[in-house]
Amino acid sequence: MMFKPLAGGVLAVALAAVAGCSGTASTTTNDAPDSGTITVKGYSGIFQDVFQKSVIDRFQQKYPKIKVNFVGSANSAENLASLRATKNNPDTDVSIMDISTSGTGNQSGVFQPLDPAKVPNMADIDPRGKVAGNFGPALTFDSLVLLYNDSVTPAPTKWDALWDPTYKGKVVVPAQPDIQGTGLMLIENSKAGGDYTKSVDQGIARLKQLAPNVQTWAPQPDSYTLVQSGTAALAVGWNARGQYYADESNGKLKVAIVDEDTIFQINTINLVKDAPSPAAAQTFVNYALSPESQASFTEAMYYAPTNTKAKPSADALKRTSLDPAKTADVLQVDWKQVAANREKWTQLWRREILAG
Repeated sequence: MMFKPLAGGVLAVALAAVAGCSGTASTTTNDAPDSGTITVKGYSGIFQDVFQKSVIDRFQQKYPKIKVNFVGSANSAENLASLRATKNNPDTDVSIMDISTSGTGNQSGVFQPLDPAKVPNMADIDPRGKVAGNFGPALTFDSLVLLYNDSVTPAPTKWDALWDPTYKGKVVVPAQPDIQGTGLMLIENSKAGGDYTKSVDQGIARLKQLAPNVQTWAPQPDSYTLVQSGTAALAVGWNARGQYYADESNGKLKVAIVDEDTIFQINTINLVKDAPSPAAAQTFVNYALSPESQASFTEAMYYAPTNTKAKPSADALKRTSLDPAKTADVLQVDWKQVAANREKWTQLWRREILAG
């Protein structure tokens, strides 16, 4: 995929990084790299199920003296909130969340840098997934896509399909602060010639025009279920989950990787500051970033690998956000700035889009 900068934008990961932050591991209850118990906090539901089978179970076969407990969170915001609540006495070692939210965690002292000597696989992470100061790098790459079913003909290839009056009341878009809604806003803002670092007014205006078509702006029930069941016809969603659910639905749910700009979504894997078992935690992070583990997760759920040495099958790779045959541009986004504008943009959505 080619990367197209948004006006005023710079490299996504460099901007998402927290420049100048530093941190060191503190005295902990367990400093053994190959034994102990660690707690990993990440997305619940299908992510948890697949990650357990394709990453955690394989890790525990390789490191039988390390027990991994996975605790699910509904989203990254909930994950970060729980880590902040236990910041003075952490009960979690590793956290998986989107780069926008983890950047906030880095800045606020929730996370600490990884030790490159203990996590050597960081060296092979795609430059787009590296974070300054050795903070948690990208675990997965994903992208925003269109979800649809057989009621949509012909198959959509552009975001404009969402505005087709044929589908009035049959469209689902998770609203800001969900980053799916944010992503669509930024895409439309860019298409209209806007610079999101100065204003998202053009994106907001475009989504106001979409409102009559939208059945729900709420993230629950999820758009994948609504489209698969036929309750909705079109929705925005993430490619990896979309591809997985498309297989599970026997074709009732379909995925369109559009022939125009999309948003590149990054999930990071992070070491909690003052983690109970930092050495074993970094052993796990290193494994999760390994070519073996990355390829396994890509095969299982179609997240694109972030380790440049990972070798998933060609069939799996072409269904990811790094499909080598795909020519659509990816908008570069400063996720740190997105996080800083989250509340302001949420209020804009409530006042200009949702209220109508």
